[in-house]
Amino acid sequence: MVTKASRFRWLIKISAVLGIFCLLFQPALADSLDIISISATVPSQTPQETPITAVVFKGIAYPSSTVTILKDGVLAVAVPADPSARFDVTIGSLSAGSYTFNVSGKDKDGREGPAMSFAVTLTTGTTITITGIFLGPTIEADKTQARLGETITLLGVTSPSSTVSVYISSETQHSFDVTANTSGAWSKQFQASDLKIGSHEAKSKATDPDGSVSEFSNTVSFQVATTEKCADKTKGDLNCDGEVDIVDFSILLYYWNQRNPKNVRADINSDGIVNIIDFSIMLYYWTGPK
Repeated sequence: MVTKASRFRWLIKISAVLGIFCLLFQPALADSLDIISISATVPSQTPQETPITAVVFKGIAYPSSTVTILKDGVLAVAVPADPSARFDVTIGSLSAGSYTFNVSGKDKDGREGPAMSFAVTLTTGTTITITGIFLGPTIEADKTQARLGETITLLGVTSPSSTVSVYISSETQHSFDVTANTSGAWSKQFQASDLKIGSHEAKSKATDPDGSVSEFSNTVSFQVATTEKCADKTKGDLNCDGEVDIVDFSILLYYWNQRNPKNVRADINSDGIVNIIDFSIMLYYWTGPK
């Protein structure tokens, strides 16, 4: 039988054992906790250079001409092409994002060629190179109207020694090939009698000696007219009835502000547009009804 006194003695024994256990093992536990540590070392790094984000344009324009590049409609750079019409330009210091670039040029005589457009998306540190650019030839006609028996000449500039294909469109299309000289200049003369009476449009494209093919040129317009009826009529007599009157003024108004009008006589000073200058000339020759 377990009495209260015996239970008390057992409690004293258990307490004594626990005390000895704590005295024996507490320093060891403390020592084991002391050896645990956490450390981190961050190695030093050499600062890196800022990555370059850029677009490179390489291509063919016009010999010794100025090549202009717009970025989102704003001038980014204007650089000279070399005598062989080549150019190579880098636009750097760009931010990541999407851009639209337009590349255009003028030849040594100031004629402007067609522009080429490129949509580009850049990421930081990326350089995009656009090659194979070949601007279409420049082109102009030496007159806006040629009568039967006269000639009309189309001319312009492209890369030196290129083959230039000239296309004339009206009811049917005619094509002719000419070779640019060592300065890039080219020309093609036609007899007006070889073309039909009426309105015509012309454009061209070039094939460089290296095999590259250009874009089409801009388009120019001209007229082929007969030598009859209006040949000896007064300037301002648009309907060729021998009078400069309200009828001619009405015709002028119909073509007002038009470029290369179908009735070529409406462009009285032959500058390619019907405007106040033509009206002033008409007033000078005004006869009224006779």
